[in-house]
Amino acid sequence: MSAPTNVLEPALASGISDRAFRLYCVLVLRTDGGWVSIPPVATKCGLTPHQVRLPLAELCAAGIVERNRRYETGDTGRKTWHTYVRLADDTSAEAAA
Repeated sequence: MSAPTNVLEPALASGISDRAFRLYCVLVLRTDGGWVSIPPVATKCGLTPHQVRLPLAELCAAGIVERNRRYETGDTGRKTWHTYVRLADDTSAEAAA
């Protein structure tokens, strides 16, 4: 089963890196479109959460992905920032282009 071409068009039309394209493909094919935290997405890409930072910034700058940072209690019981991402709505992606 192949992905429809119109799903990949926003990424193919922009000048993003290979890692950013891989991150975009994981978000399109492996998530339901809702907010997802960085560690599972990075694992699906075969990257560390730190290695996802630059490709994520490229996708945000292109208007393809939205980022949301939340100040939450982590696994250790201490408050820390957690970053969540999701695909941008079609209307906001077209406005950025």
